[in-house]
Amino acid sequence: MAGILFQITSVFFFIWLSSSALHYVRLFEEKENDAKRLFVHLRETRRGRSILTGKVTITKWVIIFLYGVTIFSANFDLYYHIVVFLFYSCLFLLFIKRILSREIVFPKFSKAAVGVLSLSIGTEVVLFLFAPVDRFLWMLIIDKLLLVFITLYLTLFSIFFDFSRDVEVNRAIEKIARRPKLFSIAVVGSYGRGSTKEFISQILSLRYNVLATKTSFANPVRIAATINHDLSQKKQIFIAEIDDYRREDVRNICAIIKPKIVVVTGINEQKLSVFGSIEKIIDSKLEAVASLSRDGVALLYGKGEHVKKIIGATKNKKFTYGISQANLSLDIIAGNIKEGTFGLSFTVYLLGKRYKLTGVKLLGRQNIENLIPAIFIGVYAGIDFSLIRRAVLQFRPLPRAMEPRRHASGAILINDTYNANINSVARALSYTKLYRGKKVLVLEPLVELGKTAESVHHDLGAAIGEACDFLFLTNDNYLKFLKIGVLKSNSSCKIKVAAPAEIINFVNKNTKKEDVVVFEGNEAGHSFAGIASESVY
Repeated sequence: MAGILFQITSVFFFIWLSSSALHYVRLFEEKENDAKRLFVHLRETRRGRSILTGKVTITKWVIIFLYGVTIFSANFDLYYHIVVFLFYSCLFLLFIKRILSREIVFPKFSKAAVGVLSLSIGTEVVLFLFAPVDRFLWMLIIDKLLLVFITLYLTLFSIFFDFSRDVEVNRAIEKIARRPKLFSIAVVGSYGRGSTKEFISQILSLRYNVLATKTSFANPVRIAATINHDLSQKKQIFIAEIDDYRREDVRNICAIIKPKIVVVTGINEQKLSVFGSIEKIIDSKLEAVASLSRDGVALLYGKGEHVKKIIGATKNKKFTYGISQANLSLDIIAGNIKEGTFGLSFTVYLLGKRYKLTGVKLLGRQNIENLIPAIFIGVYAGIDFSLIRRAVLQFRPLPRAMEPRRHASGAILINDTYNANINSVARALSYTKLYRGKKVLVLEPLVELGKTAESVHHDLGAAIGEACDFLFLTNDNYLKFLKIGVLKSNSSCKIKVAAPAEIINFVNKNTKKEDVVVFEGNEAGHSFAGIASESVY
């Protein structure tokens, strides 16, 4: 009896252990193994805090200390083993529930991830086979050690790869130094970087041989790898989207690519938790402008208080851009905007001329803001506007960036899951007002907003309440403040924290023509991926 109980418990234990290992490695991947970002996650999110103080964690500690009761009587051993068996049985059922609800997300199986998983689980297996104490108690103890092992092996891998990263970066610096005629463009900002970079690349490609970083390749090592592997002698222009999580990230990347043009897109409170203050976020973007040579050009998004410091501190030739508003003085303006469900029309005023664009198959006004710098740089580079217009009319939404799909019911699904931030959610909510049917938002609550997180989600809730009929949250972070915000707008919007399977079922059974469902944030993408749809274009 005891042997069978142990074998069954062991199976449940290793299934749970493996799923936990996948979850931890995925978490480290999402935070790019950055200790500060991991600390922010543990401190500011309910899921992060649950790793240290969640129900499962506390229950494990209680059962571990409960073993002390067996010291007083050997008869308690069997009862203790049954408790451990029941505990891992419950965790096994929880694992099955997560599988069925599509909550299990696998990490990217890179060499580092596979190595860490193999070493961590291998270490657990070795410890499991040589238990120095009661085998059931030992399962709980090594379960608690799993995160320690993963952290340890990831640290060792990071130390090992630090040398190769330095080699990669130095190779890129040397390669760029050998290409003095290469024209480099840097794109920085809190949001809109990826789309802006892609639009610039597509327009400049009309006349030049262009290399642009991939959307996810925005840190020094990945940008250096792009230079080393893809920058051939034929390339005339290199465009890099730059992400930043600490002071001097932007400066270090600009030291590699030596940009001739710097584009600073919109700035908001995103990453406030990492930088500590909005001033430090602004200073990080200023590093790009400061890297320009005397003949370099800065192209600056001109809306909002946060950009005033950058505009004032820029010594180089500079142009400001944005959508036309009262009391907003800009060098490059988009006006006469007409927004449809599947297209945009607008006029761009730049360098004393007016350029009209109609039937642009992009969604939301934010795409106009992302297009303006690309159009300006194209004209600035000597490309005839007739060619630019023709190219823009061929543009389609970038993957996972306000990408429209049609459900079998006729409802429109908007895949905006690449990255959720304050402005992207606000723009998506504005877009839903073009529809007459139900408006549904699937949202991953925002992260790394620091001390503004509660107020941001409160205000976001009010905006959601005004625009939407249903709000599905992918996790319960800031649920309280979203609810308060929704109620503040006196809305009948229904709010629910739901797993992907439940969201998929709702969309498949409860949507029809004239309805719109917007998916915001990476976690919302797990639901979107499970719903059959086709392109609207």
